[in-house]
Amino acid sequence: MRLRPVYLFTLVLTAALGAACDVRVGENGVSLDVAGGRAREEWSRTYTLAKGGSLEIVNTNGPIAVNAATGPQVEVKAIRQARAASEDEAQALLKETSIAEEVSPDRVAIRTANGNGILSGRRSISVEYQVKVPAGVQISVKTENGGIGLHDVDGNMTAFTTNGGIRGTNLAGAVSAHIVNGGIVIGVARVAGPIQLDAVNGGVRLDIPTSVNADLEAHAVNGGVSTDDGFPITASERSRTRVAGKLNGGGTSISLSTVNGGVRLGTFKQGADPQEGDKEALEQSGATAVVEQKR
Repeated sequence: MRLRPVYLFTLVLTAALGAACDVRVGENGVSLDVAGGRAREEWSRTYTLAKGGSLEIVNTNGPIAVNAATGPQVEVKAIRQARAASEDEAQALLKETSIAEEVSPDRVAIRTANGNGILSGRRSISVEYQVKVPAGVQISVKTENGGIGLHDVDGNMTAFTTNGGIRGTNLAGAVSAHIVNGGIVIGVARVAGPIQLDAVNGGVRLDIPTSVNADLEAHAVNGGVSTDDGFPITASERSRTRVAGKLNGGGTSISLSTVNGGVRLGTFKQGADPQEGDKEALEQSGATAVVEQKR
């Protein structure tokens, strides 16, 4: 017997409601969420680090957002969330996720530990980190599945994610960012150390002041390399896929590279968002998936 579409829709909807599923109706039709149980827990810490101290965060599944602190202390909030078929199962799943910390006067290391690793289907665990750091702290953040956001941070920064995106706005200092699947978009107001941005599957964009003294190396294997007008580049090599040379006579090392995607060197403008200047490249790179909200 052939069911008419309206009857089929009714049967699906009824079955979903009977299974305690979430049902969403949108522009693209009906979406069924079979994970009806949820559990949530917040974890907060405040640390005092010696001048030049380091903060390290290693996550497994979830984003990391780092912002400038208004005071002298490091503030870390972790939001743990579990989803499963029932609320009891979600609560039990949440207990399998722990956060370990190592604390000394000059170093704080925080690591997420999932008892059963990254789950899929009806069971999932994620941890979102919201971090605030004072100027001068050396920062290293890493996640496997999630975006990384760096906003108004002053210091030495290292960021790595496998699946997500990395976005930095109004930064000062040295930046090292690495990604496998996703894009990198960074705006640096004051370059005070080497900058290295590299991706495998995604685009790379760096916005810096045109007055920076730097040695530039930009390369895209399957894509193009471009620069905004106004950069005083003395090029030793320039082609569609590679630009190498000196900015204003040379100085700080800047390395930009990707395998699949494009590379662009743009002009930093105070208060501007580097994402706004290159929408097409961002759509290709996937960088819009980065943590965007400043905490």
